[in-house]
Amino acid sequence: MRTLLCLAALSCALSTAVQAAPASLLADHPLNGSLWDTGSGRPTNEETLLAAAAAADWVLVGEKHDNAEHHRLQARIVGALGRLGRRMAVVWEMAEPEQAEALAAARLEEVDRLGTALGWEARGWPAWAEYQPIAEAALAAQMPMLPGKPSQAQVRALAKGASLPPETAERLAWPRRYPAEAEADLLEELAASHCGKLPVAALAPMAEVQRFWDASMADAMRRATQPPIDAEGAILIAGSGHVREDRAVPWHLEGESFTVALVEVVAGRDSAADYPAFDPQLFDFVWFTPRVDDKDPCEAFPD
Repeated sequence: MRTLLCLAALSCALSTAVQAAPASLLADHPLNGSLWDTGSGRPTNEETLLAAAAAADWVLVGEKHDNAEHHRLQARIVGALGRLGRRMAVVWEMAEPEQAEALAAARLEEVDRLGTALGWEARGWPAWAEYQPIAEAALAAQMPMLPGKPSQAQVRALAKGASLPPETAERLAWPRRYPAEAEADLLEELAASHCGKLPVAALAPMAEVQRFWDASMADAMRRATQPPIDAEGAILIAGSGHVREDRAVPWHLEGESFTVALVEVVAGRDSAADYPAFDPQLFDFVWFTPRVDDKDPCEAFPD
């Protein structure tokens, strides 16, 4: 029961940090390293990706958390946008409101200590060393960094059926719902991602928490463009599920969003069209990488 409650809250800290690993599995896959424009359905290049990202108000780069190659590519995008002169902020899904001060105080020459200040690995995220290049790229470009996650207390309260405080609900436009089809799709995705082990009654509260998480990250991105920060846009570093355009964070944003999904290749899927992420309704670009492992994620769930 405790496991199910933790899953429903989407906020359980792991007892030990997840270990990100070099992504070396299927390095010889025909799609590995390739970059695709989902709108045209054709392969493209990094220069084209950066030109499109530089023209957007919001840039959202979706990762698989334990794939170190994804963090390397995220750092490349952040660094390149900085060199192109974009005065953007970087918003982290992994950081909570309590870490705002540590992010604001971060300095390039001490960036290796930032993980400790953020309680990064203690809160269950892969080793800070894997994410550090993203922070280095942001700080080198003088990009402010902000937390994206909502407070744990609000997440837990919402998971238990409580209402959001009126001020929070108004700021997030909380009564505004996803279209019915998108809500149904979210419930289906949550059930599948937990390998059918969740009771049906747990799915709706879990979906509310996910929607709250996404709305909060969008709010953090908006706030980055307001005083006192006054950035001209924001880059979100988050899991790919939070970056999809049919719902999730982009759905809560006004203005031009640009989305990139970093996707691990799969044995036997040699065409970009074989991957669910290869859909212009979901992402603008898809960037394929090797896999970290070929484990069945459902093995981690108790029967």
